Amino acid sequence: MQITLTKEQVREAFGELRYMGADYCYKYDKETRKKTEEVEALKLHLGSMKLGNSVDIRLEATELPKVEPYTVVELEEAVYAPYVQRGNFPVFKRTGAISQTLCE
Repeated sequence: MQITLTKEQVREAFGELRYMGADYCYKYDKETRKKTEEVEALKLHLGSMKLGNSVDIRLEATELPKVEPYTVVELEEAVYAPYVQRGNFPVFKRTGAISQTLCE
């Protein structure tokens, strides 16, 4: 299940978002169960004024955005995609695929 959020919904949920940094998400080889050197996406670290904490967002891109730290950003076409892990309870991933670039 995926839920596409509007800019207004993102703003209501997180308030002002500031870019804090990003990490690469590497592909894993299913046969060897090891991380490869191939980048499949980015994990953006965004500071949320409303939550008083940072939020990790998965960006379907392979190059780091050219955004200065602490810059106010907006998410366009954010997708909320919850998932369940093995165990007794559901775990929700507060990340989503972002099809557009970050905007000031």
